[in-house]
Amino acid sequence: MRTRTKLTAAIGVALTAVLAGGLVTTMSAATEAASTAAGVKRDIALILDYTVKKSCPVYPNYPKAGVKGNNINWTISTTDIVGWRYNVNSTWSMISDKKYRNTGHVWWGFVHRDCIGTSVGGEHFPTPTSHYPAGKAAPTRVLQGRSAQAKDHYRSVDFRVSAGHVVNDHARIDSFGTLRDAANRFVIGNVFPKWHVHKTNQQSHGWVKVYVPNAKRWGWVQNTHF
Repeated sequence: MRTRTKLTAAIGVALTAVLAGGLVTTMSAATEAASTAAGVKRDIALILDYTVKKSCPVYPNYPKAGVKGNNINWTISTTDIVGWRYNVNSTWSMISDKKYRNTGHVWWGFVHRDCIGTSVGGEHFPTPTSHYPAGKAAPTRVLQGRSAQAKDHYRSVDFRVSAGHVVNDHARIDSFGTLRDAANRFVIGNVFPKWHVHKTNQQSHGWVKVYVPNAKRWGWVQNTHF
């Protein structure tokens, strides 16, 4: 009961912050943010591990014309394990590179879909008591990643975040961080120290909406990186 009360209060705080910031969001998004704030532990795995089929380059930001700082000599090989997060389109997937998790190196990045092998298996998904099987190919759905909130355990990725009102067009990034589609949601890119971004007046749960010229993308960055 105490946990439920804590979660309910956190949801109220989250919804108030969303409305005050003039953001359009869904109840599930507010609930997910509030669950994190309340310290509620997820009982299913959202990032499942996969083998790697072949050596491939990985890029910290979506590869397209005008993107800077993307060739950092980052590769995955057949001895590596990656976490599948979502497919951007028929060519690219967002993955996490297990060898760099919890290190100072960027570990979320974009890789060709055909580089991803099959599931390692064993994680609790899609239910707290089930175990994901080994040997399954990565999902084929596009711009949808696993979620603890949606009924089918998948939710849409907002890969093209809408523009915001810029109040500082030369805000300096002081530490490496991820670029998200919403506050603490899906990773859609990365920012690096000494980069400058266009900062808006939109804030949510310690995150701020920005435009990243080097990545050619709008998104959300934690305030702690400024």
